Amino acid sequence: MKKLSSKTIIFIFVVILLAVNSGLLFSYYSFYLSDKMTADFSEAKEMNRESLYVIASSVEGKGLEEATELMSLYVKNNGGNITLRSLDGDVIYSNSNDNSKLFSSTTVVEIEDENYELIYSKFEMTPGSSRIKNFIFYEIILVSSLVIILFFVSSRKIIDPIDTITKDINNYRFGKRPFKRKMPKQMQQIQNTFVDLVDALELEKESQNQIIASISHDIKTPLTSVIGYASRLKTSNLSNEKKESYINKIYDKALMMKGILEEFDDYQSCNIKETLKHERISIEALFKMINDDYQDELKDKKINLIVKSNCDSKQINVDLVKIKRVFSNVITNSVTHFKGHPGVINVSAVFKAGMVKIEIADNGGGIANEKDLKRIFEPLYTTDPSRKISGLGLSICKQIISAHQGRIYAENNQIGGLSIIFWLPVASF
Repeated sequence: MKKLSSKTIIFIFVVILLAVNSGLLFSYYSFYLSDKMTADFSEAKEMNRESLYVIASSVEGKGLEEATELMSLYVKNNGGNITLRSLDGDVIYSNSNDNSKLFSSTTVVEIEDENYELIYSKFEMTPGSSRIKNFIFYEIILVSSLVIILFFVSSRKIIDPIDTITKDINNYRFGKRPFKRKMPKQMQQIQNTFVDLVDALELEKESQNQIIASISHDIKTPLTSVIGYASRLKTSNLSNEKKESYINKIYDKALMMKGILEEFDDYQSCNIKETLKHERISIEALFKMINDDYQDELKDKKINLIVKSNCDSKQINVDLVKIKRVFSNVITNSVTHFKGHPGVINVSAVFKAGMVKIEIADNGGGIANEKDLKRIFEPLYTTDPSRKISGLGLSICKQIISAHQGRIYAENNQIGGLSIIFWLPVASF
C-alpha cells in the first residue's frame, strides 16, 4: 500500500474536522437552537402582550392628554416603545421614530370616545441571542483548537525539520558534518541533497589535500638530494670530475622537480575547457607527428613503435598541444613498465559511428588487478609502490579527452600489456 504524504494526511485531517464540525453545527441548530429561538420569540411576544394589556387598561376611557401622560410614565419606568395612532394611520403619540418594531403587540383602545391603535414592543435582547453567543463561543473554541493542532502538526512536519537543517548548516561551518535523517519527504530531500553536497566538498577537499601532500612528497625527495650534493660541493675538496658529477646530478634533480610542477600545472589547467585552442587535423597528419616525435627516441630504448590507421582521411577538431600531451603521457607511462626487455607500442586508429577510436597498446605486462585497472585515471593513483612521480599523468589525459567531448578507458590487451583507448568525435563539415 502506498504511503500517504504529510500534505495528504493534513488535508484529510482538516476535511474530517470540518465534516465533524458541520455535523455538530447542524445537530445543534436542528435539535436545540431552533427550538430555543422559537421559545424565546414566543416568550417575548407574550411579555409584550401582557405589558400592552396593562397600558391599555390604564388609558382606556381617559382623555387623550392624560392617556399620553400615562403612556410616557409607563415607558419611563418600564422601558419599551409605545405608539398611539388613529385608525386612519395618523400618529398621535410615539416615543420612537421606528413604528415597525419587531416583536410588537397591537390592540385597540377607546380614548375620548374614539378608537385608537395602541402598539407596544419591548425586548432586552434578540430572542435566541444568548444561544447564538454560546454557539459563537463554541465555534471560537473549536477553530482555536483546530489552529493549535495544525500548528503543532506543521511544527513537527515543517518548522522542526527547517530548524534541524539550519542547525546542520551552522554546525558545518564549525567542522561538524551533517548526516542523512528521517524527515517529511520534501525536507528529507533538501537535507539529503545538502549532505551529498557536503560529502562532495569534503571529497574534493581530501583530494586537494592529497594532491598537495603528494606534490610536497615528490619534491622533497629530489630536493633533499639537491641540498646534499650542494653541501658536498661547498664543504669537500673534490676533483673536477666529482664536481661535474655532482653538478649534473643537481641539474637532473632540478629537472625532475620542474617536471613534477609542470605536471601539476597541467592538471590544473586541464580543468578549464575554455583554454582549448581547437584546430582541424587529419588522423594521417596527427599520426605522422607522433611517429616523428617518438620513433628515434623509442628505438634507442629498444622499443618498437608501430603507427597505423585505416581512417587517415578522417579529421578531428582538437587542441593539438593537449592531444599530443595525451600521447606523451601514455607512451611515457608505457616505457616505465618494460623494465629492460624489448618492448612494443602500437598506436592505431579506426573509424566507427562518427567517432575515431585511438588505441595505444604496449606489451609491458598490463594490470592484473581489475580494481587497479578501473582506478588508474584517478589523480595520484598508481600501481607502482615505488612511485617517483606524482601520479597525475593519466588523470590529465582523462581531463583532456573529456574536454574534447570524448571518453577514455584502459584494458588489458592480447599482446601481453595495457591498452589506453580513447574516442574523439570526427570534425563536422
